[in-house]
Amino acid sequence: MIKNNDIISPYQISMIVIMTMIGASAFHFVHDAVARSGNDGWIVVGIYGLLNIVAAWLLISLNVRFPGKTFPEYIQEIIGVIPGKIVTIIFIAYIAIITAYEVREFTEVAKMFLLPRTPTEIIMLTLILTCVYVVRGGVECVGRIVEITFPLVFIPFFLILLAGITNLELTNIFPLFRDMPNKFINMAPDIPHAFFGIEYLLFYIGFMGKPQKAYKPVTLGLLFVTGFYVLITFIGITAFGADAVPKYIWPLLSYIRDINIPGLFLERLDGVALAIWVITVFTTIITGYFIISYSFSKVIGTKEHKQYVLPMVTVIFYLALQPDGLAQLYDWGNIMFKYVSGVFMYLLPILLLIITVIGKRGGSRNEKA
Repeated sequence: MIKNNDIISPYQISMIVIMTMIGASAFHFVHDAVARSGNDGWIVVGIYGLLNIVAAWLLISLNVRFPGKTFPEYIQEIIGVIPGKIVTIIFIAYIAIITAYEVREFTEVAKMFLLPRTPTEIIMLTLILTCVYVVRGGVECVGRIVEITFPLVFIPFFLILLAGITNLELTNIFPLFRDMPNKFINMAPDIPHAFFGIEYLLFYIGFMGKPQKAYKPVTLGLLFVTGFYVLITFIGITAFGADAVPKYIWPLLSYIRDINIPGLFLERLDGVALAIWVITVFTTIITGYFIISYSFSKVIGTKEHKQYVLPMVTVIFYLALQPDGLAQLYDWGNIMFKYVSGVFMYLLPILLLIITVIGKRGGSRNEKA
């Protein structure tokens, strides 16, 4: 059960959704969206964003039946202690791999645009170790960090995006609505990558005082994420054209690099954007890192998660080092997000909800409270 002081607010759950989903992958997202759906990429992304809100509601419906309990705890009530611990271990491994992926992806971006001479290992280890202190502070510390960092990231970042508005050519979005069914299908494999983090709600809603109040903040958080993805995809298309966008690995950074403001004392805004963006990568890592350490403590059966935080550094660091380069990292990421993420984001929550409803497990009355 959750301690009385381990509580996060509805606003913080909204910030967790935003600051987890929008991580280092946002730089590459525009490439995938336009490569799959062309000029209509921004429209397709918007539709999928709305569908993911429905998926989140189903996930919340599962959580409100077990107030004060997180995924590692209530899954044992649903499918049994041993099977529940096995699934939790698989979930821990999945989150560890995703966290390592985010660490390595941002490291590759930083090396190319910001720190070309800094060894990969130093960047990664510094990023991971910085997260240790926050994760050891518990879920309240995680909630406060995401709450504080949200405006620090998005206010200046939106201002940077706005500064390049004169470089956009609106005619590049045409033609629209051509072969939409195929574009919608083509984009489907990349959606778990874009909206990964929904599955984190299986864990964090358990720390809310009244989990039934999660519907509104989660919906608002997902609307923000969807709006952000629509915006950056629209900017990519109008800035470069749908045919040119797939030629860039990180179209969003290329757009920012092309911004030229006369009289501005900063010559490279892409460096400024990366310096800001490291905060959201940091929050993405800490939300996953805390899940790993806390869930592991529940599998082992200990009261505190703190003793597992530092040893997990070696695991995440080792996993992040495995890809030989950016190409292999994205190949491995495609396998994870296409074939594994969907299981934890959609399939597992639905199956658990069905079992819970049929077996009349949990406190369904709490959903009406």
